[in-house]
Amino acid sequence: MKNKYSDCFYCGGVVEEKLMPREIRWGGQLLIIENVPMGVCAQCGEKVIKPKVAKVIDQIIEEEREPSKTIEVPVYEYELNLAEQIQD
Repeated sequence: MKNKYSDCFYCGGVVEEKLMPREIRWGGQLLIIENVPMGVCAQCGEKVIKPKVAKVIDQIIEEEREPSKTIEVPVYEYELNLAEQIQD
């Protein structure tokens, strides 16, 4: 069942439901919940999650369910000295 969404709060564009991954930082870890139903503005890309969907995500995390898969994520440090070398 698809959720209904109001027009985008930021730009007034049409918001349509899509199944997308949701990245969450929890307890020092990066967690990814796949296939989350969320509203996405067709104009500016702003994303909206309904409260019921957020509660399901919270429940998944709090129950410490076994993940469907695990991936490695490379982590890089931002280097200010490189940024200073780039001209605007």
